[in-house]
Amino acid sequence: GRNGEHLYPAFPYTSYQRMTLDDVRDLFAFLRTLPAVATANQAHELPFPFNVRRGLGLWKRIYLDGKMFVPDPARSALLNRGAYLVEGPAHCAECHSGRDLLGGIIPERRFAGGADPEGKGWVPNITPGENGIAAWSEKDITYLLETGTTPDYDSVGSNMADVVINTGKLPAQDRDAIAAYLKSLPPRSGKAPAKKQ
Repeated sequence: GRNGEHLYPAFPYTSYQRMTLDDVRDLFAFLRTLPAVATANQAHELPFPFNVRRGLGLWKRIYLDGKMFVPDPARSALLNRGAYLVEGPAHCAECHSGRDLLGGIIPERRFAGGADPEGKGWVPNITPGENGIAAWSEKDITYLLETGTTPDYDSVGSNMADVVINTGKLPAQDRDAIAAYLKSLPPRSGKAPAKKQ
């Protein structure tokens, strides 16, 4: 934080650490062009034990590796761009993954869907597994990222609707890259738990 305190990972820094320094600088420069907002920040108050942040240092030692994205020379430029966007600034795994008891992403559940971080249902599997996007084409994915409409004419909701407001503004090549990367992921079988009757 501003005064050296540990921040909770509600700000997805475990993904943002993958961003290039140039992109971080450009993002900061862009933010500096926006008009100031004349609203005072609200005090950040957390109940005990969450107001004791010492445990966050240990959490960061476990889950924050400090590694920026490095392109894979065995992949195409399109797949590397998609990997960078998905793993870094778009931070897709932060919602679309299962988590352990400490709130860290479970590696074998990465992108396989998981409980909504806000506690409101299930975030879908976005791997090409049977319970994920196996039946979707790359074009289906790019269309969803542009419009928020699924191949079966449903629409995204909750936080994904906010995501689509932004992915819809990406250059088409970036949406293509995201789709190609998602289709290249190892298929995983994560699916939403059965609804209680």
